[in-house]
Amino acid sequence: MSGSPAYGGVPIGDFLLACATPNETGTLADLRIHLLGVGKTSAATHLSEALRSEPTTRAVLLFGVGGAFPDRHRRSPAPARCGGLCIVGSDRFGDEGVETPQGFRHLEDLLGPQHPRGQALSRLAANFPANPRMARQAAALLGVPIVRGVTVSTCSGTEATSQVMARRSGADVETMEGASVAYVCRQFELPLLHVRAISNWTGDRARGEWNLGAAVDALSQGMRRLLRGDS
Repeated sequence: MSGSPAYGGVPIGDFLLACATPNETGTLADLRIHLLGVGKTSAATHLSEALRSEPTTRAVLLFGVGGAFPDRHRRSPAPARCGGLCIVGSDRFGDEGVETPQGFRHLEDLLGPQHPRGQALSRLAANFPANPRMARQAAALLGVPIVRGVTVSTCSGTEATSQVMARRSGADVETMEGASVAYVCRQFELPLLHVRAISNWTGDRARGEWNLGAAVDALSQGMRRLLRGDS
């Protein structure tokens, strides 16, 4: 893409574009998009394969839909609203551990810092920041918030699970791939730009205000603007 915009100093043409499912591509069928599949394992496996097959990639742009934790499960109003876009500035794994009578314990806590695998597991507990310069540029161009994400194996479809995950993670939005993609990007030493459209509120699904179509439309429009570099 000659003359295309750059984010964090990387021309958009040097990004690998990725999302989980064909449903999230919307009107972007003319673009070369790597489909990662749903969930942590599929996302990590397929992204790793794609990056090995395309060694000239300089950055990853992950996009898709996700849920947002509603105001009733937070201490402050949700920055990302249904049908809107956001940039995920940091992500983390939300359920890699064990539920105990004393509460949730992460794998790192169970093994302890002296365990031979302690350092590797500590990386699963940490926040994975997206590239901050890319995040700021994209958020400014689109006029959207930068939010905190959490990646789960089981989405928060009840009031109780949503409240617990919001409190435990401190996240604004929930997905099933984000932290896995961020982890792979860290392993390949590549910057990540992460864009999400909100399709629903987490918690009771009858109160979720689901609108997948509106979220996909917003996502397609936002991606086009990023690719063109116009506001």
